[in-house]
Amino acid sequence: MELTGRYKTIQTKAATAFVPGPGYDAIRDYYNIAGPDYEVWSPNFNMHFGYFKSFPDLFSLEKMLVNMNEEVLKQLQIDATTTSRIADLGCGVGTVARFAATKFPRATVTGITISDYQIEKGRSLIEKEGLKNRVRLVKDNFENLQAENEVFTHAYALESACHAHGSDKAVFIAEMTRVLKPGARFCIADGFLKHDRNLPRIFSFLYKKILRYWALPCFGNIHAVEKKLKENGFTNITVREISLNIAPSVAYVPWTCLKFFAREIWKNKSLRMKKERWHNVYGPLLGMILGLYRRHFGYFIISGAKK
Repeated sequence: MELTGRYKTIQTKAATAFVPGPGYDAIRDYYNIAGPDYEVWSPNFNMHFGYFKSFPDLFSLEKMLVNMNEEVLKQLQIDATTTSRIADLGCGVGTVARFAATKFPRATVTGITISDYQIEKGRSLIEKEGLKNRVRLVKDNFENLQAENEVFTHAYALESACHAHGSDKAVFIAEMTRVLKPGARFCIADGFLKHDRNLPRIFSFLYKKILRYWALPCFGNIHAVEKKLKENGFTNITVREISLNIAPSVAYVPWTCLKFFAREIWKNKSLRMKKERWHNVYGPLLGMILGLYRRHFGYFIISGAKK
């Protein structure tokens, strides 16, 4: 099975053809500059937290990261015997997209990113793994997609919807709705605020710092996002908090930071780095503390289907 031309003209454009525009520059710069450092977290560039299933998982971060890929794809209920067109909304270097294509041989996957580095690195990995005919990465904005209407049968956003604007992620959800076929399924896995009430002073301080470090406009409000999904015609919506499943992988953050510093000193004999790379260290460390405020913040996985 090969990719078709259903993703409008952007499929033939060079990576430099897309211009993110105001409000997206910080996100683009963060991933262009700090993107290569994610290899310290995961040699396979799984750019997200992991999912703990059983005791042996505690001893392998990479296993938990793969578990998360599987958990997200499971929510999509993909039929391996039929043709599927899957959208990865915020794809990183396409690691989950390649995983999905390998797991479902009759599926094609289109990854969306605004990062030049991710496009270049991802395409080299796709070529290396012989998946060029079934996985492609395009430079596009998931809040203003160049895709045709109702082109995808499935869509997921793994720790990327946090980069969308608004506490209800309204524009992101509207675009996802537009490009999905009737009956198509979606999955979003990410951190969310649990309410709109005033936040404790320390939490609020950490929250604002993390938004800056990770180039986020805001985390979504889980209730506002669920409401917006319903307003856009999604049904059979399941919202499940998986904070405790995520926690064991978060515990790897300090060790990963130490590895990163050791590698940087060994390679460059210095820790002089651009701010985006420092932010990539600060963000996860502060995120460990933020995750302790379970009354206010949690990690959720949301799934459902378009009418």
